Amino acid sequence: MNNVFLQFLYGVSCIAVGFFVGLSLGWREYKLGGRHIAVPDLPRTERQQVYWLIVVAALAIASVAYAGIQASSQSECNSDFRSGMVARSAISTENQRHIDAMVGTIADGMTDPRAESRDLMRRAITDYRAWSVEAAKQRAAHPIPDPVCGGG
Repeated sequence: MNNVFLQFLYGVSCIAVGFFVGLSLGWREYKLGGRHIAVPDLPRTERQQVYWLIVVAALAIASVAYAGIQASSQSECNSDFRSGMVARSAISTENQRHIDAMVGTIADGMTDPRAESRDLMRRAITDYRAWSVEAAKQRAAHPIPDPVCGGG
């Protein structure tokens, strides 16, 4: 909500500055071929030029500050997203390692008809089920972050 408020405030201030800049312009009316044409009259005195320079400098500073705030916010959001994805990737890698171990044990047990190999297959399946519960807890602790950064 804070980001939306800042963007709203920035937009309103830009409109206000544009409005007051428009009011500060003098308008001259020329007659051209029977038609009246109004054109802006640029500042002619040094004082008016200094005011224009101050307004332009203030707008430049405000734009740079706003861009810096936005870049910082985006950088923080990207960092949060990356750390969440790295954590979930580690969980998935560990999960794949457990699946590979279970499948290898089951494949070995299928070729050996002894009771010991059936016990090893059951134990591998039980171990994987226990790991899958732990993996689900880890995934819940590291949800997928919002990729939009602030909703939008």
